[in-house]
Amino acid sequence: MDQRQGEAAMSDAAAKVGDTVSNLTREAGKAAQDKLDQAKPVLKEFRESAGAAMDTAADFAQKASTAGVQAMDTVQGVARDVANQASQAANAVYQQGTRARGSVTRYAAEQPLTALLIAAAVGYGIAYLIHRA
Repeated sequence: MDQRQGEAAMSDAAAKVGDTVSNLTREAGKAAQDKLDQAKPVLKEFRESAGAAMDTAADFAQKASTAGVQAMDTVQGVARDVANQASQAANAVYQQGTRARGSVTRYAAEQPLTALLIAAAVGYGIAYLIHRA
């Protein structure tokens, strides 16, 4: 009889352990489901926030790109204008130099002695300034 009672007690204990494990598994599953249900709104909000942040970043990048292109166009336009003005100024200086050369040549041909005295005076003045310093 002892052996039957022992087997019955073991069988009862195994059944209780099985019930306890089953209850714990059920409770753990329910707790996990509750936590998952609680996390879903947070995850949804996170997705929306991340999407909004990505949209903002893309918009900012687009605006920065547009501003950069506009700045480059402006700089190129200013550079072209400066180059044109420098070219016009160089042409004007060249033409003025050509006219001055013609005037000096004519004057030297008409007044050779005066031209020689002026050249000597200018040369002496430059030499005086160089040696004085």
